[in-house]
Amino acid sequence: MTEFPVFVQARVVWALILRETQTRFGDTRLGYVWALIEPIAHVAILSGLYKLLQRSAPVGTLETFFITGIMPFFLFNHTASRLSRALSANFMLLRLPPVTALDVMAARAILQGVTWVVVFLILLIGLTLMGKGLWPAHPEVCALAALVTFFLGCGVGMINAVLNGLFKSWDRVYTALTRPLYLLSGIFYVVDYLPEQARRALSWNPLVHAIEWFRTGFFRNFTSLTLDPQYLITWAVGSMFLGLCLERVFRSRIITR
Repeated sequence: MTEFPVFVQARVVWALILRETQTRFGDTRLGYVWALIEPIAHVAILSGLYKLLQRSAPVGTLETFFITGIMPFFLFNHTASRLSRALSANFMLLRLPPVTALDVMAARAILQGVTWVVVFLILLIGLTLMGKGLWPAHPEVCALAALVTFFLGCGVGMINAVLNGLFKSWDRVYTALTRPLYLLSGIFYVVDYLPEQARRALSWNPLVHAIEWFRTGFFRNFTSLTLDPQYLITWAVGSMFLGLCLERVFRSRIITR
């Protein structure tokens, strides 16, 4: 009995997910700890600086304010980064008939998304046990904002994966161009509190809308004049569409390289 192609591809993606998990996290449980260390370190440093400057969080506690900035940013940045290197890191697998470039990128995207959810929940539970945590006031809004941000990361990652296959130096160029985003996305400040000219300039950055949207769902008393969900959705859909088109057009060229 012939198996439907969709089931074959699902099994391929699942096998790739298991392989990526083994490669990324290693054979020991210690490998999983590294997924927690980065956000904890960022939150701890930012919280420490605010306390030294005797500044309070614009909304919520310092820890939850920074988590709601760091985690959406990491969701985009890490998803885009993992997908950017998906084809180059699995070059030999692409020569196997059942494995396609989309399978490899889908496996990395799913693993990154699940990892992000687990890390975010662990951070919230940890802060709650310490008496410093809050839970989302509107979980559905946070989930929607995170989902759109995730798709934006997937789209940008797919575009970069193709460009990395065509140009060896593209990864370095992209890293240099996007490095300032950590400072320009509203991670440790509220964009609405900035001067009007600065607020308008930063509003072109889709990650500003991702973080503002996420915080709107997390904090009950947080509102944003800068937030435009439709702008972020347009970026996510556009990048996904462009990434899929580029993969389809340059598929054979990337594999032969």
